[in-house]
Amino acid sequence: MNALILLFMSNQIHAAVTCGTSASTLPNLNSVYKSGEFRIFYSSNPANADYIPDQSDANNNSIPDYVENVAIQATTTTEALTSLGFTHPLNSDRYTGAAKFIDIHLTALTGNGVAYENPSIFINKPTKEGKCALNLYIRNNIEEFPGNYWTTVTHEIFHLYQYGYNQFKGGWYLEGMTNWAERVLRLGTQGGNGLTPLPDGQEQLIAEVYEVPYNQLWHRLAVLSDTTNGQLNLPPNLVNRTYIDGTKVFKDDKLKGYLFIKKTLENLKIKSDQISSQNGWNPHNWDETDQSNPANRTFMLKAIQDSMLQFGMNQTQEEKDFLLLK
Repeated sequence: MNALILLFMSNQIHAAVTCGTSASTLPNLNSVYKSGEFRIFYSSNPANADYIPDQSDANNNSIPDYVENVAIQATTTTEALTSLGFTHPLNSDRYTGAAKFIDIHLTALTGNGVAYENPSIFINKPTKEGKCALNLYIRNNIEEFPGNYWTTVTHEIFHLYQYGYNQFKGGWYLEGMTNWAERVLRLGTQGGNGLTPLPDGQEQLIAEVYEVPYNQLWHRLAVLSDTTNGQLNLPPNLVNRTYIDGTKVFKDDKLKGYLFIKKTLENLKIKSDQISSQNGWNPHNWDETDQSNPANRTFMLKAIQDSMLQFGMNQTQEEKDFLLLK
């Protein structure tokens, strides 16, 4: 039986990830705001730590603008990525038929946000309605959110896209690629203008990419793959969307390399599924140690190189040197 048939059988057996259960009541988050597939849980009780300090309500609808702006950034992010051809997490092989919502919890985090890969049902939280959901946590007091800088919600949502496509982890991939993805809404086509050359040797690859979560690899690949001016062709009703204060959600209309990033996620899925088949693993639920195993880097690099060849990125010496890395 060949590997392709084995891979097909594996995917048929493991249709989607299993939804876990949580007994937490999330007592501080007593209010919920719904927007499409998103449910934003927040505190309207000034006595607890998760209460949103900024209670501005410009449209006088009794919902803090902070909450509505989180929802606006969330829905705009998924609508933009869907328009660009990315597979929505809820429609991915991993989560389809399991997770029904993406729940965003506004809490007093020490960081800005976190995205969890395993969906869950909160069996003791009535406002969760017994529905399975993917879960994000966003800090309840990001300074002047969203302003002209903050795309924290976009950042955490893109992690769900990565989780939906494949099982690989590693900061160089998860954070590095997501830093590129924030440019869907943020000003600038990519970080550092994508001018940092690709690594030309194994030591540089390790030191400047594998050991650097917010590395420049993805920005450079985005630039090299895209000979256009990066014009984003999105529906006008999406491009013209605004936050509650009237400022535009999209800070410019440029984004380079989205076709390359999309293809790389697809190629990473192929590698991830192949490893699952070879090892007899559930393709949607590897052990954490297997997801983060540095041995995966060889397969992930090959997926990137496959994308480069599919995009004809083998012409310059910089590209040729990178393609030789293993």
